Amino acid sequence: MTIAMNNHQQARRRRRAAPLALLTAVASAITLSIVIAGTPARAATGTWATETIAGMSVRIYTPATAGTLGVGRALMINLHGCLQKAQNLQDNGNWAATADRTGMIIALPDAPSGGVIAGCWDYYDNSHSSTAPTRHDDNLLDLATTLIGRTTLGIDRNQVYISGLSSGGGETMVMGCLFPRIFAGIGINAGPTVGTSSSQIGSVATTAAAAASTCTNFAGSDSASFQTQLTSVIYGSNDATVAPGYDTLNGEVMANIYGASAKTTFSLSGLPGTNTQGSGTLYSDSNGGRVSVIQNTGLGHNWPAGSGSGGSYISANSIDYPSYLASFFFANNRRVDRSGTPTPTPITRPTPTPTATPTPTPTSTDCITATNLEHKNAGRATSYGINPYNPYYSAGLLGYMGQGDGTVSSLKRKTNGWTVASSCS
Repeated sequence: MTIAMNNHQQARRRRRAAPLALLTAVASAITLSIVIAGTPARAATGTWATETIAGMSVRIYTPATAGTLGVGRALMINLHGCLQKAQNLQDNGNWAATADRTGMIIALPDAPSGGVIAGCWDYYDNSHSSTAPTRHDDNLLDLATTLIGRTTLGIDRNQVYISGLSSGGGETMVMGCLFPRIFAGIGINAGPTVGTSSSQIGSVATTAAAAASTCTNFAGSDSASFQTQLTSVIYGSNDATVAPGYDTLNGEVMANIYGASAKTTFSLSGLPGTNTQGSGTLYSDSNGGRVSVIQNTGLGHNWPAGSGSGGSYISANSIDYPSYLASFFFANNRRVDRSGTPTPTPITRPTPTPTATPTPTPTSTDCITATNLEHKNAGRATSYGINPYNPYYSAGLLGYMGQGDGTVSSLKRKTNGWTVASSCS
């Protein structure tokens, strides 16, 4: 990528003063280090390594386990917030356990040159370009493409994700808008909306229509890739730094872009973590979940680790967001090749010996109405993820059955599996 350094330097000088507002707000709103007792983190079985990639110091976790979905491993790039370092997320972000469970590669970069100021990522305003990226956008794009290109990691390019806290959450949204063909899913944790500045973090300073326009303009000719992208948003009821209105707005913006118009709610009860108080909202299209928005009661302006001892802008008293995020993305990924995922052997009914009498009316076992979980337990369906947002598919033919264990559906037997029916009547 060719970068006009004089323009880049001038732009950096114009923006250098802006992050002071974010630094001031962060420093005054929350104590720098939060240490909360929680469930001890599981010992990691993979390895951490630190290297320089795309002008950034990057901490990479490679689990000993293989990928569990599709044709390779997933990649998660996770961005720290202001006044944080990648080291904080390595030590207390609770990524290793999820990586070990799913085979996901974790990459934790430090913002180049110490960030715009105080470690902040440069998500500000609407002057970002997908064709000539600068301002940290190019560094992160190069990081993603470099890791995808490493055959030793075995990364499936259909399972590349990015997430982050605060300015890292704002930059996550910017990257998801700029490069939707690269990032199959984005996880925004207490991040300001695209097109805003650091001086606007205390109150919502844009609209859903304006932000959606900014996001699609960032994507340019790549806008079609939004059809298969996912978004997860999480924030705390006690966030006094970034206005919570941005979080709900971010969910609405991405749902509008995706055309995910069906809006439902779900309980956090049963999710992994030490604090499952709060509420969830799911935006879906005809094929299932696309955007998840979680408000975690009691969480401040922190990364929700949900385990361990907590740390600098990291809370152990929360849901286990790394686990939730991986499960949501794995369950709803629209790009992955699921043909390599085992499905139950179809149940075939023996062909009766022909007689002179008419063919008998099909028995009740040829069409069955039951809950999705009952279908799965009987070998008629398969699913991925955590209830109630886990999608179900019929065995053999992989017909979409809706989401959730308790959803009632009807399946008809075919010679090569089961197909979804409107009813068995």
